[in-house]
This record gives sequence, C-alpha cells and structure tokens, in this order.
Amino acid sequence: MTDNGLNFNHIKSAGALLLAALIVLGSVLTVAAAAAVPAEKAEIENNVANSMVYNNLTDDGTFHVLSAHEVSVKNNGVIKKIVVSGGTVADALNQAGVKLGENQISVPSASTEIKSDTDIVILNAKKVSLTADGKTQNVLLPYGKVGESIILAGIRLSQDDILSVDCNTKVDDISELSIKRVIYKNVSVTEAVPFESKKENSDEIDLGDSKLKTKGVDGEKLVTKRVKYIDGEKDDEKVISEKITKKPVDEVTLVGTKGAASAGGAGTFTDENGVKVSYSYKLTGSGTAYTAPAGALTASGHEVYEGGVAVNPALIPYGSKLYIETTDGIFSYGYATAIDTGGALMDGSAIVDLFYFSLDDCYSFGRRDVNVYVL
Repeated sequence: MTDNGLNFNHIKSAGALLLAALIVLGSVLTVAAAAAVPAEKAEIENNVANSMVYNNLTDDGTFHVLSAHEVSVKNNGVIKKIVVSGGTVADALNQAGVKLGENQISVPSASTEIKSDTDIVILNAKKVSLTADGKTQNVLLPYGKVGESIILAGIRLSQDDILSVDCNTKVDDISELSIKRVIYKNVSVTEAVPFESKKENSDEIDLGDSKLKTKGVDGEKLVTKRVKYIDGEKDDEKVISEKITKKPVDEVTLVGTKGAASAGGAGTFTDENGVKVSYSYKLTGSGTAYTAPAGALTASGHEVYEGGVAVNPALIPYGSKLYIETTDGIFSYGYATAIDTGGALMDGSAIVDLFYFSLDDCYSFGRRDVNVYVL
C-alpha cells in the first residue's frame, strides 16, 4: 500500500530504526507513520511492546514514543522492579503497590524526581524530636548511626554544623537531637594604626621642659577577618590579613637638656663587669639619693626597690632601663629602672635620685656628678 507515493514497508523499516535511536536517546518524540491498516498498526505496537518505552499508535497513524526507566524498590529484603516514565519516588511506590508504614521512610525521599539510576530502599525509622533552623519538629530517622541517618533522611547537614550528640551515636539511644548551623564569612573593616610617641633631646630647651616637634597622626589599615557564626550569632573571629592603607605619623617631642652638665647621643660604654654596652643617649649632671620604707609606692605605681630610681619623666620616661655611674669612675650604682620622680628632678637641680633602703647609704652617696646612660 502506498500513500503520497511512499511504500509503507519502507516507512515501517525507517520507523523501526528511528525507534531504536529514540530508545537510546531516551527522548520523547511523535512520529507520523502514515495511515496504516489495523494489522500493520498491531505489528508496529508488538515491535516495541517489550521495550523500555511506553508507546501508542493512534488510529490516525501517529506513533507516540515516551522514554521510561526501570526502578527497583527494596522493602524488607524483597526487591520489586517496575518500569516508570518519570514522576517522583512517591509515584513509583504507588505503582509498585508499596505503602510506607508509620515508622518507615524511603531513600530517596518521596518527593525526589525519578532518574535513570534511581533505586528505592524502604527503611524502618524512629521518630525523633529535631531542633534546627529555629524550629522544633518530629522527624523519622532510619535506625543506625545518627550522622548517617540524618543524611539518609534528607536533612541538610554541612561538615561545620554542630550536632548535639556524637555522629556515631545510635538512633536507638536518642529521643531528641539538635543541629546548630555554622557558617563562615570574610569581613573587611578599616582600623586605626596608632602612631608612636618618640622623644628627642634638645640642648636648646631648658632641662625639665619639652616641646612638641611633630604631632602624631593615626594611620589606617584594612583588616580582613574570618568570622564564625553559630545559628546566626557571631561566635569567633580570626584575622587572616592586614594591609596598611595609610601610614601613621610618629609624634615627636623635644626634651630639654639645657642646664644639664652635658648631653650626648647614642654610643657605647663599658660597665663594671667589663662588658661593652650600647646606649641611646647619655645625660650628665647632679645625682642624689633618697630612702623610703619597704612597700612604699612610687610615682609610677611600683613599690620602691633598690635599682628603681627617680627621674624627670619628661627627660627620662618611666620604665627606661639605665646604667648609672659617677663621672670620676669611682662609684657605680649599676643597672637601674626609672620608676619615680621628685621635686629636685622636676626643677632640674638633679637628673637622678638613687634609691636605698638604708639611710646610711644615702648619706654615703650624698650628691655626686653622674653619667646616666639610657639604654
């Protein structure tokens, strides 16, 4: 039989080849097969009746081919295979005649779309109270280890999230569970870079006086931090990078040395043990001695001790490490720390006041010219 000059046998052969291609490609197409007699229609339907496709040859000669998938459903050790053309796991279970029990779940979940590699397993589960994402609800967790059960139940869990129990805990042993969501964010902020305060000696300024040479200005830096949030609340942060975007300007104060016998810049000296030591600057002037009872507090808040001396803090800042000896080299107080002050130091009549617990030691020292090396 012919239609529009074409032999139906040729159409039928071509249709069979096309059908084979459609099965491989798994697509959905409509093929016009021309007007066929009922016997020929039945023959075409029989050619694909056992294939992995759904098909239908209509009376008008239009042949529909729809791809399908073989899906296995495993329930309590029994495996049932069915052929489905799509839909969800719930649809496949319905077609297989499987109804989930009150304490059963399917893996994948019932709402999962069927794909060519989908296999369905029915698992017995336990009802557990789950608190996560700001709400508490009852969920079914399959029996086994909690960490694995959560994933099988389709509950979202990242590697950073915090479980209220160890992931190896058995589901049998729990009735409630909580998940705290943990996320990390990189946050960049601009922070101040404090300027440093420096002092310079000036023999043009009276001893005890000072003058601002350069005003300090804070700089700026871009700080990037790795911030940890637990359930939306900031928990911890760690600096991962810093970049100076504006350099600070040091504040420089000129400290008067005029009136001291002499003042010098950096150099070296040899201490009483014969060790050569470097110093930042040296002051030469009058030295005195004083005493106080044990436990008495100094101007810097420290208790008095031998080796802690009084100075003019504008000339020698508190906390400065010193070495003190007489200019004639006969007496050495040795290494000391600036922790106190007094009237004689502030009015410039002395550059250092040496502390002794013994009043006799104070009288013995009296007043002498000294070199004070600021280390």
